[in-house]
Amino acid sequence: MKKYIIKLAIRWLKTLNDEDLKREILTESVIRLYNVISADDILRQNQDGTWQFKGRILTGVEVAQLKEEANYLRGMKLWYIIKQDIHYQLGKKIWEEARVMDDILWGRLITWIWDVINTRINKM
Repeated sequence: MKKYIIKLAIRWLKTLNDEDLKREILTESVIRLYNVISADDILRQNQDGTWQFKGRILTGVEVAQLKEEANYLRGMKLWYIIKQDIHYQLGKKIWEEARVMDDILWGRLITWIWDVINTRINKM
């Protein structure tokens, strides 16, 4: 039964002339199937100064709480220790243990991810 429904859905999609609708349906299907995270799902500041998370505008209280938590995290000794450890591990991976180009690329990717985390916390 499931295969029949899938075949019908694909046949219907092929008959659609509206490319935007096709793209919207397929995009929504992929998002629902694979738990894709979009720009609406992450914390971001809008041009008008409001903050948004998971498609919802945050209240002033929520923003204040996030800023307080980020400030607390930045001041934690454990956070400092973790940052130092990560810097050491990254340097070791890139400069000491790299044997092939993929090792260097892997180290650069982790460096980029670390920068994303650090930037997010520091921007709050």
